[in-house]
Amino acid sequence: MAEQTDKEVCSICLNDFQEPKIIDCQHSFCYNCLEDYVHRTSTNGQFLCPLCRQNIIVPLGGMNQFSSKHQMTNDSTLQIQQCDVCLNNEATCRCRDCQQHLCDSCKSTHDKLAVCKGHVVVKIDGISEQGLKEITFEKPVSNVKEDISENSRVASVHPADFCPNHPSKKTKIYCKDCLVAVCFKCFVNDHNGHTYLDLQEDDVREQIRDELNKLKVEIEEHINKLQNHSTSLQSRLSDVEEAAKSACENVDTHVKNISDKIHEIGENIKEEIKKTFNEENEKFTKLMTDIKTQTEDLQSGVKLSTSILEDNSIVQVLERLPNVRQEADECRSRKFNIPDVMYPSFKEMKINERVLREQLGKVDIHHETRFINTFNINQFKSAKVVHSSVTTFHGLPWCVVVQKMPTIDPGFYLRLNKTGRSSDILSCQVDFSLELINHTDENRSMTRQLTHSLKEFQDNEGFGCGEFITWDILTNQGNGFLDSNNNFNIQVILKLMDIEKRQTL
Repeated sequence: MAEQTDKEVCSICLNDFQEPKIIDCQHSFCYNCLEDYVHRTSTNGQFLCPLCRQNIIVPLGGMNQFSSKHQMTNDSTLQIQQCDVCLNNEATCRCRDCQQHLCDSCKSTHDKLAVCKGHVVVKIDGISEQGLKEITFEKPVSNVKEDISENSRVASVHPADFCPNHPSKKTKIYCKDCLVAVCFKCFVNDHNGHTYLDLQEDDVREQIRDELNKLKVEIEEHINKLQNHSTSLQSRLSDVEEAAKSACENVDTHVKNISDKIHEIGENIKEEIKKTFNEENEKFTKLMTDIKTQTEDLQSGVKLSTSILEDNSIVQVLERLPNVRQEADECRSRKFNIPDVMYPSFKEMKINERVLREQLGKVDIHHETRFINTFNINQFKSAKVVHSSVTTFHGLPWCVVVQKMPTIDPGFYLRLNKTGRSSDILSCQVDFSLELINHTDENRSMTRQLTHSLKEFQDNEGFGCGEFITWDILTNQGNGFLDSNNNFNIQVILKLMDIEKRQTL
């Protein structure tokens, strides 16, 4: 702490005040010192005063929201706070909600403002070495007689429990017709004859709290149901997303297979083209080779004739002349015919998208639902066939049937009920699975999957497994198919595909 001197100094930096700020406990510090201290020590929007260690709430606007008024008396270091409203009078109280210091006159105006209803105003009781001391503001003298019994307890009253019309009076009556809590005076003047609750009665307050708590619990349970339903929807959406992803991968695979097959066919066609070219190439190469040989032979004869003519021997000319005559006759008779040529070409066919799409495949959209039905072993004491409740899916009423016959093991069936049947579905393929759930080990759950056409369904006829599980295994608690209440559960996953609907006019 700073030493006591003739002039007050900041207790953090021990220097003269620079932009002093007064916090709620009325101790003053430099703006920068306070901001740095709060930045280093505050937790959860609160900090301890460096001097008195009182817990101080950090204002929403930061250190600037603390008051800057700071004046000194001539003979002491005590703080004197001026009114933040009129700026003329000395403050006698402070509003903890507005963070304003008020004189008596400005407090009266403050209390009448609608926006200040419920605010907590504290009185500056006196001055000590630690700063200005605050106490809860006393009520006006005119109200002392009426509220004298609660003066000693007013400091513990919640700000919201004061009358909206008389901020210094505690609410005592709740008007059920107007849905407002008021003081006794307001109730007599404005709500006389209305139904009400006496808030001074402990059992009434307890009853109100109990009702609010019960409603809160009910709403919390509904919130849990909403969250569970949202989770279920998200799970279904994830299943749809996974199905769509798998379908797209299947499309890519099939497109690649078709593409590979087309590529293979294209390579075969190119091989046919190359074969034609090779045949023509062989034919033309042979002809050109013959021509080259004949040309070389003639060029040799011409060269020999030229050499003989350059000599003076007539005998050599006569000897050469018959051969040259024969070569000349052959040249005259030779014809340069172009042989029959085969030109390979490829004529592309117009792509038939309909045929191509049929070859590629089609999108198969199926509708799926799942539900669980519960049966109790005691139901089979008086009945051999037990039906579950009806689940309607696409306008068709479905139920699970468990049948126990003396000579066979219990059978589990899915049945399309005649009752309530009103659907525009004419026919479809039905894929479904029946799963007997094991409560202790899901890996031991028993599942059967079947497929039927809706045209095969006759009203009140079921399809399923006649020998699903033995009765002894089902009813033995140790096997895990029964819960503690002798219930067993059948889960149904139902898929409708290739739906054909009735024609509507």
